[in-house]
Amino acid sequence: MKPQILVVVSIAYDIIFAIHGDIRNEIPLKNGAIDKVNLMFTAKNKNQYFGGTAGNISYGIGQLGSSSILFSVAGEDFERDYKPHLEKNLTELKLVIKEKEHTATYYGISDEKYQQIGIWQPNAYGDWIEEVCLTDTIDEKDLNSVKVAIFSPGTGISTRNHITELRKINSQATIIFDPSQVLSIFYDKPLLTECLSHSDIVIGNDTEIAQFKTMFDLGTKDLLKIGLRCVIETKGGDGCIIHSSKGSTKIDPVKPAKILETTGAGDAFRSGLIFGLSRQYSIEKSCKLGAYMGARSVEEYSGQMYTANKSMLKTLKLI
Repeated sequence: MKPQILVVVSIAYDIIFAIHGDIRNEIPLKNGAIDKVNLMFTAKNKNQYFGGTAGNISYGIGQLGSSSILFSVAGEDFERDYKPHLEKNLTELKLVIKEKEHTATYYGISDEKYQQIGIWQPNAYGDWIEEVCLTDTIDEKDLNSVKVAIFSPGTGISTRNHITELRKINSQATIIFDPSQVLSIFYDKPLLTECLSHSDIVIGNDTEIAQFKTMFDLGTKDLLKIGLRCVIETKGGDGCIIHSSKGSTKIDPVKPAKILETTGAGDAFRSGLIFGLSRQYSIEKSCKLGAYMGARSVEEYSGQMYTANKSMLKTLKLI
């Protein structure tokens, strides 16, 4: 059976430097204000992982026993090791591979308080994502069978292009719009409104949901009036809030057994949410499954080293 989930977003390698102490203690203050910044950190270790939002989400979906179609742009280095890793995890890869170019890379500094500083290097993804179409690698028949699709940060233009392309082919799919940290960089109000008008669900953390209001004068009620089914506001270790026409519903977090590293936890949440929606779970149950996946993710390093405990999920009545 063809996958009924479509994931459209970046694929990347994550290079994470674990450092001593608390990043905040290294920021120089003068008379209570930040002085000239010239920081240097000593790393305890450096590790490279498979990452990127698309890879992390598809990995989580595979851990739950479902397959997904992953569309993105990568360099030729992707095929060496990342490709077989995802294929073993039930992912159907429909990437545009650019020869003699590099896959996107995320460089992160993570301290002992799980705070991060990151640098995103888009490489082939940034150069080409606005130029490619879903149908470059995916048959229209397969796109028409998609039940749930998520479009996470590319650029505003690439996200608009890919959302509208899918919607023209498939009017029934549940589309999740996830502008994430690029909301303040790549969107103006007309472009944002166009993306919203073709979507069913918006998801973002509390800062990003606040940006809709502060930057575009779109509070959660305004977003719902556009025609969204709901707005999901994630709050990290505090769970999430589902905003809908019925009001706001708080979903409690799942407490992890330990916290090793938080990279990819939000993507793991999305994988549970998407899996649930693809199985026609309620939005509340889908978010509870997302909370479980997010907790499992932080118990291991990177966003693709945890496993989903099927027995526990059955006990919790989440699958």
